[in-house]
Amino acid sequence: MADNRRISTGIPGLDRVTKGGFLSRHTYVLVGAPGTGKTILSLQWLLEGRKMGDKGVFISMVEEPAGLEQNVSGFGWNLDQIEVVDFSVAATSVVTDYDEYHVFPPSEVEYTPVWERICDIIEEKRPQRLVIDSITQLRQFSTDAYQFRRHLFSLLRFLVRLNCTTLLSCEPSAITQDSAISSAVDGIIYLEKEISPERLIDLRSIHIQKFRGSDFLAGTHPMRITSKGIEVFPHVIEPCKDVKLTGEMVMSNIPKLDELLGGGLESGTVTIFTGPSGTGKSTLAVHFLAQAARAGKQAALYAFEETKESVLRRSENFGMQLDPLLENGSLRIRYINPLQLYPDELLAMIRDETAGGGRDVVALDSLRGYHMAMDQFGSTVAHIQNLMHYLKSQRATILLVNETENITGDLRMTEAGISFLADNILLLRYVERRGKLARVIGCMKKRHGLSQSELREVTLSQTGFKIGEKLENLVGILSGVPTIREKNPGTKQRR
Repeated sequence: MADNRRISTGIPGLDRVTKGGFLSRHTYVLVGAPGTGKTILSLQWLLEGRKMGDKGVFISMVEEPAGLEQNVSGFGWNLDQIEVVDFSVAATSVVTDYDEYHVFPPSEVEYTPVWERICDIIEEKRPQRLVIDSITQLRQFSTDAYQFRRHLFSLLRFLVRLNCTTLLSCEPSAITQDSAISSAVDGIIYLEKEISPERLIDLRSIHIQKFRGSDFLAGTHPMRITSKGIEVFPHVIEPCKDVKLTGEMVMSNIPKLDELLGGGLESGTVTIFTGPSGTGKSTLAVHFLAQAARAGKQAALYAFEETKESVLRRSENFGMQLDPLLENGSLRIRYINPLQLYPDELLAMIRDETAGGGRDVVALDSLRGYHMAMDQFGSTVAHIQNLMHYLKSQRATILLVNETENITGDLRMTEAGISFLADNILLLRYVERRGKLARVIGCMKKRHGLSQSELREVTLSQTGFKIGEKLENLVGILSGVPTIREKNPGTKQRR
């Protein structure tokens, strides 16, 4: 009867990728170049087993136990909890003959002392969890490819009889050159490390190529080696759920702005504040967050360009006192250096902080900062869309700050190609008026409900935002070169 029990990997995130962990009595191979984390993952798995009461054995074909312990000392791990058996070159050089050969026939005895000794040790120790690091080195103890395959298949059958769950490690060249490894094992897990396209950071990832007897999360999943070991951030494709809007409004409590928006922003929608630098996009987004927090909602700002202290100083300059909201927990501001986080790592962080309605209103500032840094990790549009799908599934109201390059001239909603995600788009723009720069605001899109189509002038002061009357006497505002329209249509004056 098949044993379908799951063996926890002990690697944060990897159990989700494997949909529950490794299957008992199965053998998996970790494939990766030197430095990708195969040994660390294996030891972390064995130490997790000790917590569960499983006996673990680590057979090292490469490192001596003293060197192995020194290399993982930075994680604070105590390897006394597992048995490390030394099969490195120094140890195997003194191996001669054995009197008994209960796995391989005597005709092969001169080539099999190491294989036989491994089987003897496994039979003696009877571990529930076994690691052999690595079979790339173990291959040297077979005369040719044919004998290696015979030895490997015999060893794996032997492990199944002993109810042992096993991790083998090997380098990519070994599994490429010999297909027997791929066919013999129950699972193949690749660990990779590469330099980002702009050569700024290392990109570590893990993906499963084969996982016999179970489904798994396909695709590449970013991973990180931390001071506590390996952590995996599953790349989960968030479903696009059809969430019914409640009709509740998130309001600015600036009367003329809420009037412009047809009463406010519908709860559960995505709003993009777009425009060139300095028009007040970030300040307006924080204003909405503060008003939502004062109304009893939970609000959060994820800032990619400004530190928390900078956001607080800027907000205070415009009359917003955020400290009381931070102290009571209704508002959270988190500064994120995107180069230190994978997109899926950021999503995991936001998922932890917003799951189950933990945050009602969430702002990201800005999409341009996100795009410029996260571009190292692939398509930023796909990652942003995935993030939006998750937040919308949590019924969160989402505010996105987007910076456009042009101060005046040709009008563009966004430069990252994400306007299709927005339910609402608020445009803030500079115009030249009577020899001075002025700011204007307009609602360019409102998917649910009606909004006013006119543009209004915006002023920023120590008392906050002030929205003026609609600019009825100006044309050409969107081009950045407004013209005063006189009562007599035959004359126009450029200002």
